[in-house]
Amino acid sequence: MRLLISLAMVVLLCAPNAWADCKSDCQDAYEAEVDSCKTLQDDPEDADMLKMCMDGAKSGYESCIDECED
Repeated sequence: MRLLISLAMVVLLCAPNAWADCKSDCQDAYEAEVDSCKTLQDDPEDADMLKMCMDGAKSGYESCIDECED
């Protein structure tokens, strides 16, 4: 659930706006998501969740960049 909410935030942050650079917004959202994912690395039992979270952050970033180019 947390992952889905985070991905939704990435998508919302990537919406084009006149006062911010789209790619910079994507990068900021990606970095925030990665920082959030890193909280999972403290518990070895969360290794799969950490990988899923990082993969989701990367996927969200790539989608955001694609939208910037449209």
